[in-house]
Amino acid sequence: MTTQGRHGADAGTEELRQEVDRARQELGETVEALAAKADVKAMARDRADQAKEMARERMLRARQVVASRQARTRAAQGGAAVAAAGAVAALTVWMRRRRTAQARLRRRIRNAPVQVRVRRAQRAPIRVRRTGRGPLAR
Repeated sequence: MTTQGRHGADAGTEELRQEVDRARQELGETVEALAAKADVKAMARDRADQAKEMARERMLRARQVVASRQARTRAAQGGAAVAAAGAVAALTVWMRRRRTAQARLRRRIRNAPVQVRVRRAQRAPIRVRRTGRGPLAR
């Protein structure tokens, strides 16, 4: 009986030792995981490494896309479109400035004390008329 009791007790202690070892192992893994989460520098390094790797992959993909013939064609078309839009904008600005300058000139001529009409082909005045405006008006 005592022998069986000892084997039973030994078996119980052996199971307890294995359970304690498992608990220690799990506790050690948990502590390591918590320490890794608390290590801000290591996490920052890992994230920086991941970001570098992603940037390298994107750059390689971008180089492949740029190297393709279709991308070159699209870039040329885009450049032509931008150039055309710039030309249209410049022409519009030029025409508006020209129109406003002509309008100012017309107002000055309209408000002049004397109006002189000249044919385009000739330089001699055809008709001179007093308008009653300006400093010479009576």
